[in-house]
Amino acid sequence: MKLKAAAEHLEWVLQQYPGVNDVSHLYDALRPLIEDAKNGRVSRPIDRQEMPCRYLKSEGVYQPYENPDVEDAYVCFSIEMEGGLTEEDREINSIIEGIRKTTKRDHKS
Repeated sequence: MKLKAAAEHLEWVLQQYPGVNDVSHLYDALRPLIEDAKNGRVSRPIDRQEMPCRYLKSEGVYQPYENPDVEDAYVCFSIEMEGGLTEEDREINSIIEGIRKTTKRDHKS
């Protein structure tokens, strides 16, 4: 269910940027995967290297498109297409979130 929700969200986000070439290219490249995810046709996780446009995301091409956030939606969808977060990923995210909260609190003092 997370995969379908991530696919629907990514599709909605991408549709908010009509006429923006970078985003249109991403949408065209991902459309088959989005459709498969929305229709329950993804039977196995894909390898990270199989995810279309990953290199463009790494180069920051989608960073300017923040409202709604193309990069965040892409990352969430990619994670789900790759099988979701592992327990180790969750632990790392928890540690990072704890550091962020501490840093914010220290800056307010």
